[in-house]
Amino acid sequence: MGMDRTQLQVVNSRIRQLFQKYYEFRIHTRYLRQHQIDLTGGVILDAGCGSGYSTRLLVETFQPSEVYAFDIMPEQVELAKQQGLPAVVTVGDITAIDFPAQKFDAAFAFFVFHHAPDWSQAIAEVHRVLKPGGVLLGGEPKGKHDEEVAFEWTSFVQELERSGFDVVESKNMYLGFFNSFMAVKRPPLDARPAPAAGARPGE
Repeated sequence: MGMDRTQLQVVNSRIRQLFQKYYEFRIHTRYLRQHQIDLTGGVILDAGCGSGYSTRLLVETFQPSEVYAFDIMPEQVELAKQQGLPAVVTVGDITAIDFPAQKFDAAFAFFVFHHAPDWSQAIAEVHRVLKPGGVLLGGEPKGKHDEEVAFEWTSFVQELERSGFDVVESKNMYLGFFNSFMAVKRPPLDARPAPAAGARPGE
């Protein structure tokens, strides 16, 4: 579930960082504003943090009370730790997240799920560690990534919905080859407001 040397050079490049900061991240912060979601002082997870640049953006933008970041590649985690950020950075697997249920207000996963052979389990794990009403933001390719991971955008969205998320935003990126998205974890049925007296189903 790691990346080859060429992929690592791309994701750790200055050009990639600039695109992430001035293009992708602005899309995600716009999603949050449109839905009046304020993550200031929240508890945030950076799933698949790589060398830690995305973690830096989360810290600087939201000033969260707690930030946790992990990556499956130890060498990337070491680079992230060298950033000196106020974050807990560890080696971790998105298909088996080592945090308790309902810990996070938000999780960011920048082009991570399509690298996981069991990406549906990865979605389930992120859902588990988010609080009800918590948000998942990220980006993924629209087409099939490779022969080992049968990942397509339509299947990804369907799995998000099946796992208990509502996909509330999505936007084409990079000439339509990728999509950004924001998904919200649905509250449990017993925590949803009861319908008004006399209201018909669906009202």
